[in-house]
Amino acid sequence: MRSLAKVQELNLKEKLANLLQDRKNLMYYDGIKDGLDENIAFKYFYSSPKNPLEFIIIDIFNQPQDKIYGNISIIVDYQEGYSDMQSEYGNVVVEKTVVRDINKLHIKLELNEIGIKNIEEAVEFFEGFILNRTLI
Repeated sequence: MRSLAKVQELNLKEKLANLLQDRKNLMYYDGIKDGLDENIAFKYFYSSPKNPLEFIIIDIFNQPQDKIYGNISIIVDYQEGYSDMQSEYGNVVVEKTVVRDINKLHIKLELNEIGIKNIEEAVEFFEGFILNRTLI
């Protein structure tokens, strides 16, 4: 069973690597080997297509936590309109935060089973609908 999980993990890494290959400032971290939390299998970090000074973080978990397989998140300038967002790819969590005395929003898509199986669509949803509010 563990080898099946490793094959799925490699397939997921490959899908994300292909999707993100042209993103600016793309960085990849490989779990515990790179000093990440023990439940993070791998992480991608890259500049948002909308604003290169904002960074999107994709964390994929080794083991799901409460049916959450990973997260896609970003911290953006505070603005209205994010409170009622929903997605078939997972729960959208929006939290107000303060960074260097400036109001910000931390927006996170908690990837469910549909989101992890359709990771390319989940990333497209996050970059399109959440950041630009353009997709329906």
